Amino acid sequence: MFTHTYGQLYEQNSLIFTSLFADLRAYYSGTDLDLGAAVDSFFGTLMLRMFRLLNAQYVFHEDYLDCVRATADNVEPFGDVPQKLGVQLKRSLVAARTYYQGLVIGRLVVDTLMTVGHASDVIITA
Repeated sequence: MFTHTYGQLYEQNSLIFTSLFADLRAYYSGTDLDLGAAVDSFFGTLMLRMFRLLNAQYVFHEDYLDCVRATADNVEPFGDVPQKLGVQLKRSLVAARTYYQGLVIGRLVVDTLMTVGHASDVIITA
């Protein structure tokens, strides 16, 4: 969808998004990951990339970019979107991860019961 909508601009910067999606997948799979930090990292990286793209005629020293990165919280280039997205991701992924873990445990219980059931069949018929 991003490639179709944003074309080459997305393709050149897709690593930013795939990194966020990898973090979200890792959290969903059970990794102890701070979702707020992952969202903050995504928007920080995105902000710097956009800053560079919008000012492509300039070459910035790394110290200057560190200053831009440090002041981004005060400027809030994305408004309250990072906070809202962070809250929504936490709510949905915590629920999804809990549900997924419940299904995994349920499957283990059923597998165990099936194994125990087969063992009792052998004992009864023997």
